[in-house]
Amino acid sequence: MIKYYFYSLKKTIKPKRALFIFNHSELSKKKKYSLLIKSGVRISDRALIVPPFHYEHGNIELVGNVFVNANCIFLDKEKITIKDGAMIGPNVSLVTISHNSDIKKRHTHDIIAPIVIEQNAWVCAGAVILPGVTIGENSIIAANSVVNCDVPANTMYAGTPAVFKKHLN
Repeated sequence: MIKYYFYSLKKTIKPKRALFIFNHSELSKKKKYSLLIKSGVRISDRALIVPPFHYEHGNIELVGNVFVNANCIFLDKEKITIKDGAMIGPNVSLVTISHNSDIKKRHTHDIIAPIVIEQNAWVCAGAVILPGVTIGENSIIAANSVVNCDVPANTMYAGTPAVFKKHLN
């Protein structure tokens, strides 16, 4: 509790410190979210994040009524945007950075691109969303899928790599 009051006086805090308090304290939702905001995360007061939650830079925007379940990992070197009504299942990884497949460039040329999850999309448990992917409005990503391309609105994708399964009504 003392740490919270100390950090509440600062204008900004490091994500690592914000996450430690977020994941290990019994503070109110409002107080926890205020720390995330000070670390760079833009979060609606209608959003719900179930701890534990992990991110690197605070380059995240949760717009409106967003649900993020337990044990999610957001590697947010580039911006991650999750829009109103979207649901993120437990153990989901959103990864905005990857390494080049060319052996000579692997350690020097990272692939960095934003991730967007549109309104009412549902990313099920254990899914991995790779750099540059947009999940379309109302779409579903099945559990344990790996998504490496954009997913159109109103569709279901599944598998590794995720492929089209069906249109949603």
